[in-house]
Amino acid sequence: MSKAVRWLVVASCCCLATAFAVAGWLHFKKPTVLTVAVGPAEFDDAALMAALSHRLVAAASPVRISIVPTSGPLEAADRIAKGEAQLAVLRADAASANGLQAIAILHTDPVVIVAPDKQKIDSFGDLKGKALGVIGPPGANDALVATLRRHYGVSGSTVPLRPTPAEIANAVRNKAVDALLFVVPTTRGAKVGDAWAGVRRASARKLSFVPLDESAGLAAANPAYEAGEIAAGQFGGSPALPDESVSTILVGTYLVANRDVDASAITALTREIFDQKQAMSAEAPIANLMKAASTDKDAVFSVHPGAKIYYGGEEKTFVEQYGDWLWYGPMIFGAVGSGLLFVMRFLGIRSDPDDGRILSATREVIATIDAATTPDDLRVARARIGAAVEALADQATRGEVDGERAAVAAMVVSYLDHLIDERRAALNGTATSSTST
Repeated sequence: MSKAVRWLVVASCCCLATAFAVAGWLHFKKPTVLTVAVGPAEFDDAALMAALSHRLVAAASPVRISIVPTSGPLEAADRIAKGEAQLAVLRADAASANGLQAIAILHTDPVVIVAPDKQKIDSFGDLKGKALGVIGPPGANDALVATLRRHYGVSGSTVPLRPTPAEIANAVRNKAVDALLFVVPTTRGAKVGDAWAGVRRASARKLSFVPLDESAGLAAANPAYEAGEIAAGQFGGSPALPDESVSTILVGTYLVANRDVDASAITALTREIFDQKQAMSAEAPIANLMKAASTDKDAVFSVHPGAKIYYGGEEKTFVEQYGDWLWYGPMIFGAVGSGLLFVMRFLGIRSDPDDGRILSATREVIATIDAATTPDDLRVARARIGAAVEALADQATRGEVDGERAAVAAMVVSYLDHLIDERRAALNGTATSSTST
């Protein structure tokens, strides 16, 4: 094979290796993208996920989210169940939550029930046979309403309402509903809270809060809910509402993941959620309500192993993550070095010319031996050969001399030793003859 062809082969291999290395590096550095089903767009949860997505990009996070818009939690649960999303924003009372695990609790909200004063509704039991207006995404509150009616033993009609002040106010004015139910994040800037303020202004009616006096029993019988209260003045306004605390139940909204989503990606996402919490709150005030998912065994959603690593402070250090490379690194570098030596030999490049000194200087050493007139001249020649042999031995120890060249060098050294012995014998014979004379 000609030298030009050899250079062409090596150049092609180098280009190919570089391409693979670049592709591998880009793949390693490419952020992990997780899809999250959330909706509807006009609700706070969609705004929260949008804020999280923006912050992950701004922080150059190794994990990103891609939002899959939905009409509400029911569709989000359906999307993740069908594998069309890896994450979803669901309430604790979601009907299709099997196989899903919690990453974080996004917010825990009170169930709010209000009715016009003239209706004289003092408890949920007074809603028997009455129309209940339910504000929220399609089907989001179906399980909640069914639980309340079952617990209080009342029946009645349900009127779905969109979270728009005009529609809600018209329903109240026209007596299309006897009471309103909604679940709302209690933080300034919450969109449903804004709708509630609009209802107060547009309805021109005084609305009273309906307590759920049996909230503790409700929560005990239904783990998806917690006993709680709406604090006096929690909804603000003038006058502030409610004017006194109201017993109710609370329902949590979770960011959940399919259990087979990579744990390391979930660990990174959980860390970023809480690292970016303050920055997210500027864009989505509801971010202030985020908190860690429960790691208890009886939690509504079991915690995802990746999130549990973050909450438990069990994230691996740099050495723990890449310790194997510290072990295998020297072996890899050794293999690379051997490969480079092979390439150099393939191209006819010699990194160390010590064995070449013996071969290229053979004629000169032979001439020196033939011209030697004293034993000292032979010792000089022999010392020169010895230095070259020592250097060659060092090369062989490092694996830098191929077998063919070593064999040739050994044959040359043996021949030169033979010539030295012959010349020494000749010089000794000459000296003996001179002495006899």
